[in-house]
Amino acid sequence: MSMKRKVQKGFTLIELMIVVAIVGILAAVALPAYQDYTTKGKVSEASSLASTAIRNAQVMFNEGALAGGLSNAAFGLDATPTNINGKYVASVTAAGVDATTATITMRMRATGNSSVDGKDIVYTVTCTAGASCKTSVGGDVASKFMPKT
Repeated sequence: MSMKRKVQKGFTLIELMIVVAIVGILAAVALPAYQDYTTKGKVSEASSLASTAIRNAQVMFNEGALAGGLSNAAFGLDATPTNINGKYVASVTAAGVDATTATITMRMRATGNSSVDGKDIVYTVTCTAGASCKTSVGGDVASKFMPKT
């Protein structure tokens, strides 16, 4: 009488545990990166809402109309900052600082990230006669989420 050996079918428990461990490690690394990526996408809404005010500040400088004390209406925006909003931007406030500088401030909301929600992104437009206007970005939003200029 000969004994036949059964061929193993399927995976052993240790093989399955190794695969689960690898998937867990990959998920632990990927999830925070994905959350940061989605937050950056939400913050990018500020750039699009600021673009009109930035362009108008540059035009006002070229026409000699940029001055300190100017507000939204002078920049061609709705006079009430909260009327200029989006899904993640609560308000947009434009202000003339002086004859060469303007600031555009966006208050962020509803991104699901405490480093962004309730904080401001501030674009500063600085113009030089005979040259061009430069825009820099600042504010109190965490730097890794700050939009580029």
